[in-house]
Amino acid sequence: MLSCKGLNKSYEKELFSEFNLELEPGEIVAITGPSGSGKTTLLRCICGLENLDDGQIILDGKEITNLPAEERGIGLIFQKPVLYPHLSVGGNLRLGSKSGDIQKSLKEVGLANFEERKIETLSGGEGQRVALARALLANPTVLLLDEPFSSLDDDLSKKLVQDVKTLLKNRNCPAILVTHNKTIAAKFADSIISL
Repeated sequence: MLSCKGLNKSYEKELFSEFNLELEPGEIVAITGPSGSGKTTLLRCICGLENLDDGQIILDGKEITNLPAEERGIGLIFQKPVLYPHLSVGGNLRLGSKSGDIQKSLKEVGLANFEERKIETLSGGEGQRVALARALLANPTVLLLDEPFSSLDDDLSKKLVQDVKTLLKNRNCPAILVTHNKTIAAKFADSIISL
């Protein structure tokens, strides 16, 4: 379970104040709000890429507020997949886990037999599926998704939303989705928070 208690973060202006969230196993929450409202910053604070001004983050009973990102056990998928073009799909997945089952992971995201494919041959949706497979290979306790469906066309976005939701529910992996799109939020999440 992920527990966020009284999270605060400001730059020139206050982004969020006294933000609280309890995320149960398998629960998916969407966070919506206008550009500049602090949605992405909130995810970056939860996974340890940015520091909070105040507040506590507790994961499975352990306080992780000041732990470095790599020790938190939280996965993050960005708006555009961060894939390395000099590596094959399989090479990119091995960055997520040296010992994980690459074939099983690719099959899970609907990309069976893609291990040797070059990154530049992938469509946008395939790239996001590879990024998802890599994040899940690391067996995150929580998965954070920062607008991962926004750069895809409508049909592909709808399909990926359903596929990723099913995958997370099957794994009982809790997730937080940040999105501008209220339709996607409603289809993907069990509940919606507006920043």
